[in-house]
Amino acid sequence: MTHSDPDSLLPPIGTVPASERMLRANWLSAIERSPSGKPLLWPEFVARQGRSVHIVDVREPEELVGPLGHIPGSDWVPPERVPSLVERLGKHAKIVLVSRAGERSGPLAAQLEALGMPFVGSMIGGIVAWRYLGFATTRDASILSRRDVVRPHAEPTPHHGVLSLADVESHVGDPTSVRWMKMAAILLHGRQSCVDGRDETAIVGTPGGDAGELLLGLSAVEAVSGEKLTPLQIRTILGRRLGTLGRFYLHGDVGAANALIASMRGDRRLESALSQISETMQWRRFFASPPAHVREIVMEHTLVPAHIGCGHLRLMATRPEVYGARPELVFGLLEAFFRARWDGAIDAEFTALPGGHEEGAVLDVRLDEELRAFTSVPLISPLAQGTQTFVSHPEVASYLRADIAHFLSRQTDALRVGPPHAPAIAQAMEAMAATQTAATLGTLAAGLPIYRVSFGRGGSFHVAEAGLVPGTRGTH
Repeated sequence: MTHSDPDSLLPPIGTVPASERMLRANWLSAIERSPSGKPLLWPEFVARQGRSVHIVDVREPEELVGPLGHIPGSDWVPPERVPSLVERLGKHAKIVLVSRAGERSGPLAAQLEALGMPFVGSMIGGIVAWRYLGFATTRDASILSRRDVVRPHAEPTPHHGVLSLADVESHVGDPTSVRWMKMAAILLHGRQSCVDGRDETAIVGTPGGDAGELLLGLSAVEAVSGEKLTPLQIRTILGRRLGTLGRFYLHGDVGAANALIASMRGDRRLESALSQISETMQWRRFFASPPAHVREIVMEHTLVPAHIGCGHLRLMATRPEVYGARPELVFGLLEAFFRARWDGAIDAEFTALPGGHEEGAVLDVRLDEELRAFTSVPLISPLAQGTQTFVSHPEVASYLRADIAHFLSRQTDALRVGPPHAPAIAQAMEAMAATQTAATLGTLAAGLPIYRVSFGRGGSFHVAEAGLVPGTRGTH
């Protein structure tokens, strides 16, 4: 099997739902290759996958319930039975194979790929890396009674409309919909995703994700210092943010991407550069690193409000009187982000979300204990019961804002603030966050029920109704 043409592995547009097509494209983009060609996937990517992915452990029984445990929701298949997964699950099943450190799962993943399964990978570093990165495991012995049993992932019945409390309880009680990660691990190599319900992966949610949070911080710096930040200052701070805290999340969507593509197609200056581009993966490669001679033109088209796929950031850019952020600040961060990607910044992570908004609830995720570095935080998939949910982790976001405030206050050579300003920056961030969250949910989620999901020790949880989102629901 060759790996040179990922587009050949994607079905034609219209043959599968947009969400499935995007999931497959994201999978192919995430695959790494060992020197011998084995398909590999990073644990962070695996942790964010929801119920559509089979996590298959190939270790010995004593390892599954030993000190390292196994990933909640995974299945156990002995190595000699792995080739049978082709017939049992079908050619296009998405499978992650897990062993202790990847030495056993790697060859098995390559074997499945050779048998015609394009969406398969071995988890890099195995269960050792999973634990090392702060993700939770279980030693539940019930997995031993399921030897060579791969549980089918039943397609949820499409649910158009409001989710009930029972729907939410069923969702958060599903181990394939919730992953656990230590707060310290989120600080070191995690990310905050947008509250957007179209992201099928398990997330820690806040409006705008990492991009929205940094914009809060930059806006707070402007408020505290009284200065308007320049594009150079914004680029400098983003570069240091990437170097210090790592992964930085920004999302778009297919609708905005299609509008961007149409806009560029109509620009005669780009005719030559775009003449051979038509497939999804080709566009991904182009946007990841446009040819140097057309980058300024591509940037012109990118920095148009209609081409911003994150509704929160677009609202910030177009409603400054409500959001309290200068549009120039929003566009300055977007420009800095894409320039960083084009220059090869691997931590500048851009995700395009599929489809339109069909959310049926807002999940307000809380923890029944004070947040500490060692606290385990639930990452929750927004895809619930065949529809979408907005997922917000306000306590986690608030905890991380304090770190962003301290980080910004120490950039004394680039900003007119210092360490003594950290509390004022954090306070300003919290005030703006409350206003912005209410404005974004009031536009995108007005009238939807809010469910307070409180998690206790050991994964216990309680769901309670918390009213309706006020406001006038608009478009993304």
